[in-house]
Amino acid sequence: MDNKAPALPSIDCEQLLQDLKQSPSPIPVIKPVLKRIQEEAYAYFRATLDANLLVRHRAATIDQVLNVLWRNAGLPDQDLALLAVGGYGRGELHPHSDIDVLLLCKDEDSINRHGEQLQSFITLLWDIKLDVGHSVRTLDECVTEASKDLTIITNMMETRSLAGDASLLAQLKERTSPQHIWPAQEFFKAKWQELQERHDKHNEAEYNLEPNVKNSPGTLRDIQTVTWVTMRHFGQGKLQALEEQGFLTAFERERLQNSLTFLWQVRFALHMLAGREEDRLLFDLQREIADLLGFHSDKKMLGVERFMSRFYRNQLATTELTDLLLLHFNEDFMKAGKVCEVETLNEHFVLTNGYLQANDPDIFSREPVWLLKVFLLMTQLPDAKGIHSDTIRALRDQRGCIDDAFRSNPENNRIFMRIVTNRSCVVRELTRMMRYGILGQYIPEFGHIIGMMEHDLLHIYTVDEHSFRMMRFLRQLRFGDVRERYPIASRLIHRVQKKEILYLTALLHDAGKSMEGDHTANSGEIAAAFCRQHNLRPTDSHMVVWLCENHLLMSNAAQRLDLNNPDDIHMFAQEVGDQHHLEMLFLISVADTVSTNPKLWTGWRAEQMRNLFRNTQDAFRRGLGNPKHKEDVIAEVQRDAMTELQKQGLSEEQVLAIWGTPGDDYFLREGTENIVWQTLAIHAHGDSSKPLVSIRQTSDREFEGATQIFIFMKDQLNLFAATTATLDQLNLNIQDARIMTSETELNAVDTYIVLDENNKPISDPKRIEQIRSTLAEALADPDDYTTIIQRRTPRALKQFKVKTRVSMSNDPVMQRTVLEVIAADRPGLLARMGAIFAERGAQMQGAKILTEGEQVSDIFFILDENGNPYSDVEECQRLKEAIIQGLDEQVEAQSAV
Repeated sequence: MDNKAPALPSIDCEQLLQDLKQSPSPIPVIKPVLKRIQEEAYAYFRATLDANLLVRHRAATIDQVLNVLWRNAGLPDQDLALLAVGGYGRGELHPHSDIDVLLLCKDEDSINRHGEQLQSFITLLWDIKLDVGHSVRTLDECVTEASKDLTIITNMMETRSLAGDASLLAQLKERTSPQHIWPAQEFFKAKWQELQERHDKHNEAEYNLEPNVKNSPGTLRDIQTVTWVTMRHFGQGKLQALEEQGFLTAFERERLQNSLTFLWQVRFALHMLAGREEDRLLFDLQREIADLLGFHSDKKMLGVERFMSRFYRNQLATTELTDLLLLHFNEDFMKAGKVCEVETLNEHFVLTNGYLQANDPDIFSREPVWLLKVFLLMTQLPDAKGIHSDTIRALRDQRGCIDDAFRSNPENNRIFMRIVTNRSCVVRELTRMMRYGILGQYIPEFGHIIGMMEHDLLHIYTVDEHSFRMMRFLRQLRFGDVRERYPIASRLIHRVQKKEILYLTALLHDAGKSMEGDHTANSGEIAAAFCRQHNLRPTDSHMVVWLCENHLLMSNAAQRLDLNNPDDIHMFAQEVGDQHHLEMLFLISVADTVSTNPKLWTGWRAEQMRNLFRNTQDAFRRGLGNPKHKEDVIAEVQRDAMTELQKQGLSEEQVLAIWGTPGDDYFLREGTENIVWQTLAIHAHGDSSKPLVSIRQTSDREFEGATQIFIFMKDQLNLFAATTATLDQLNLNIQDARIMTSETELNAVDTYIVLDENNKPISDPKRIEQIRSTLAEALADPDDYTTIIQRRTPRALKQFKVKTRVSMSNDPVMQRTVLEVIAADRPGLLARMGAIFAERGAQMQGAKILTEGEQVSDIFFILDENGNPYSDVEECQRLKEAIIQGLDEQVEAQSAV
């Protein structure tokens, strides 16, 4: 490509006016001009990435077009004016932003005299496909509307004259000035409230998967809010002018300008690539924008992850700076002349109107220890409104004093630990430390994960935000509805004497993600160094390091182990070691899951975690040297189930006839309660040849459980495929499948655990009956299953390319083959797996289904066609290749739906 940038789009206004006058219709003249302007602007942007110039140039170019159209329409220069308002009024226009105009009339008579011309002018703007937002008002109407509507007065503050009577704009500005309506203090309060409400709407988090470049916290609207409130007070809101007024420092003006430049780049690219006004950073576009803006991938990080990390860091810095400036404006301008309430705290600090303020901002350079002590002081002031803007500026300016010598200073280490061990305000102050750049400087490894984003659908927060949410969750376990939703964790938290162990684990457990290699091992090393530096006791250090290294252990076990199998539980208990480690690991596991993505903590996940905790706890009570044996468990289940069924009126002979020979695993995996339910259902079904489908909940606990579907019928080749396809078409998410065939009778005795599309158990009786009847109908003819797999793939899922991976290993204890599949999450995937198993003679015994964001990580327990674990290497390879090919075909087919 030629390094010389293409020319900026330009218009010869007089020639355009001549062309319009000679044409019977303005549309064929003006539309090609608009198309050329846009194409040339796009070419210029691709070559230069200079959105700063282009957004202003586009506004100026549209000014010319509208002026020519006004003149061509013969509209008068008296009593009517065409004004640019809002963002267009600021002289800023992105490719598909609304072109907001105000047709200002002197009075009603002016509207009546020129109404037909005005209507024709507006119609023309629509016909040439300009994204125009317009209003027609008299001067009096403008003043009336602006006096009662914050949005209207804000738009009118940024108004320019494009054509017509320029004197009307001067009158409008004078009549809507702070001397007449919306004085600066009233305007500031309303704008501050508007900002808070907007942040609330976006969950008050700087981070989400598809942030809004215009309205999310720390983006364009925040910067504009600063300029609006200062414009209302100073009469101007340009960043350079605000620096000259002493409102901004040179650093702050440069930081805001850099943020604005970056956000304009991103927004321009968004509009260009989307072909519409799109301000959300959609997954569909994130990779394209990253490539366009020059963010490249390497072994350490994807280009899109680098881009999004830059975006999130920019958000964080901009949020901190705009909050600081609005606080500064409130303290030093809005309250000028009012009584100042000052409370002395110590020789260095006072509370000024509720804000902590340093008597001398140089305290941080003279005594750097105060860079930490100020936050310790804040933990002792739970009712303080915050830190004064002057003190925040001083903290930010002096954070460079935190170097290796500062970090290794025992006094500084003690102060940091006093912050972490404080009874209140721990997360509030650590968050404040992070926002002001102190925490990342004090713990550099944590600084490296600030703004770091993993480009998937599983992790919906940046790594730093996830860590803070994890700490906040652990502290909230003591209260209200959290205690009801997480009863075991809420009980266990009160047994932890040193809760700082949990908080430090939350803070450091993902710090290793910025390094190459296994992040759990990396985080363990970071935690070990931190604990040595802060002189933690050996037992406390061990626990923090162990939890960081093993924070995924329990979540993975709950998803992958057979929780009713004493062998699996014994193996897990040996890894954990003792009851204390189990309790601490449970707390960390729940907090980690919930704060990674709230949707991950389903009722079924809660029940699985509870069962794993209880069963492991029982193993510790028995002693690891005295494990339960599988045969004893099976005998106990059979005995208890028989006793209960006899109470229900069935004889021993009836029960044994119904049970037949399902195999020992049936009794082991279903447990007493399920076996009683299923036996009664089979008894009630009688001799019917139709499939039996019975449905109930797995748990009666309010915040736990899933929906359990029991199927009993003669086994058939495509049964698993037909069942999973039908459940898929019913928008049900399969969590677990226990597939068994009785050895003599050849009856399928299958149990599926499902959740609805919102990952909730199904409770509506009509919905349950629909599921039951649809399944029964489909299973009456399983060979017809392929006709019912048809479901749209969500937009976000289509953006991820997940390589299909298959691994096989044999379980010597359970005498079966364990087949693990990782693939892109698409409807019909399980049905396709079932079809492949059927084609190749593989016998399904069960499946554990785990969806993690955009991919599935499923485990299947299978036997070969002779009922043995797979042993032939070539046959294993053929099966793996068939699965990869089949699933890739399924992904491609479903992505097109």
